[in-house]
Amino acid sequence: MSEMSNVYTTEKIDELISCPKAITEPPKKEMKVENGHKRNDMELTSKDGKLMFSVFLRVNIDFPENFSIGLRYLPEEERGSICLLIFNDPHGVFESYGKIPTSHFVPHIHKAKTENIEAGLRPEKDGELTEKFVTYEQALPYFLQTINVIDAEVHFPNITQNTLDFLSEAGNELH
Repeated sequence: MSEMSNVYTTEKIDELISCPKAITEPPKKEMKVENGHKRNDMELTSKDGKLMFSVFLRVNIDFPENFSIGLRYLPEEERGSICLLIFNDPHGVFESYGKIPTSHFVPHIHKAKTENIEAGLRPEKDGELTEKFVTYEQALPYFLQTINVIDAEVHFPNITQNTLDFLSEAGNELH
């Protein structure tokens, strides 16, 4: 991975999302119940050990179709974290990448954008509709694959089967 700077270009954001990551603090075996959600977290480092990340996993107790799975980058040279990616359930209205308000009562992905970071906005403010998942169980394996988690199946033993089941039902293939 190239040397990191405080400028978050699209290429740097993509590199942070896709670099190989190892789980250093695994999620708990059972999700914790808090404020009407089941929640879990885990910590990751890049394969070379130079970069730190955290992942949050949230599922609404009453409406399990409401979920969020996200990746935060924890830059060593800066305070706080930068949310790089969130996989969400169908809910609400947001500004799409084209800046046209879009109903997103379908699953969607929020990805950090350079212009949001530079403007002092939430990095992942905008979103994009997706057909890659519908449920939390389908989103999780796709998320772990997207962020390149090494040996995810050690902590998520059914991950491969969930991916294969969904892709088979959707008529998709693994890429």
